[in-house]
Amino acid sequence: MLFAYPVSAADTSESQKTKIAVIPERGDLDFWQLLKKGAVKAATDDGNIKLYWLSPSGLGDFKEQKLEIDWCIEHKMDAIAISPVHSLRMKKFIKKAMHKGIPVIQMVSKVHGNAETGYVHSDNFKGGKLAAEFLQKEMKDSGTIVLGMFVKGNSPVNSRIEGFKAQLEDSESKLKIGKAIYVGEEHKRGSSKIRVAMYGNDNPNKKKKINAVVGFNESSSEILLKTLEELNKLKGLKFIAFNPDPDMIQGISDGKITAGVAQDPYEIGRIAVNQAAMAARGHKIPAEAITDVYLITKDNVSDPKIHEVLGLKERNQ
Repeated sequence: MLFAYPVSAADTSESQKTKIAVIPERGDLDFWQLLKKGAVKAATDDGNIKLYWLSPSGLGDFKEQKLEIDWCIEHKMDAIAISPVHSLRMKKFIKKAMHKGIPVIQMVSKVHGNAETGYVHSDNFKGGKLAAEFLQKEMKDSGTIVLGMFVKGNSPVNSRIEGFKAQLEDSESKLKIGKAIYVGEEHKRGSSKIRVAMYGNDNPNKKKKINAVVGFNESSSEILLKTLEELNKLKGLKFIAFNPDPDMIQGISDGKITAGVAQDPYEIGRIAVNQAAMAARGHKIPAEAITDVYLITKDNVSDPKIHEVLGLKERNQ
């Protein structure tokens, strides 16, 4: 089911308002709710935007995003801000909207190649490097790591992996990547993959020694954490979660999770809607806008800036 509705904080009935649709990858995670707040902030500050939040049901997929783009075309949106769920499959649908004269801003993730849109995203390569640098220090540059991803075709995760590997290679690190796994959308299937990564072919006699696990987005981190807790294997592991939610942040405070790497989804949403409005009104926009990333540890988890980025403190900009 497609849910498309004006966001109340920015909604008016005036027909001259610039109509902007925001299409997230998912609607249920804290990351996307923070992005939504940033989008609403931009629309409210502008005062001449009618904002539509097109939230997918469940986990969302490219078929749903195709329907959402069709909805935007049918309802004559003035611009679209979208986080494409797949770097290849979504390209033709984004170009379809553009061929209909609707400017498109990609945010968080992007389609493969040049789609001639604006792109607002975090410095994901840097995020991957931060995670690798931190583990090198924490593990005294010795040990084996499992890399956990959610599904294939996600451009931010790919950039984080590239940054992670580049840091290890450039520094001639002795850390080893034992396994890279896609945990997928089903917890049971993902758990099975994690068990194999931890134990080999589910044979305790061939158990592998894993020293650290990295979840490269919020979805994969959730499944990895749940499975490792069920296996009673979280204790003693170094665990890094990308885009940590409030429960994961509490885990960092408690020492259960070693660290997190956070984007600033609020700022991404705010910039994306600002640029969508500019494009709809015929103004030139930058090809790319990059927001910062933050390493979160027990030492800085109480920092006011970190709380602001994580949505634990109200934004004032």
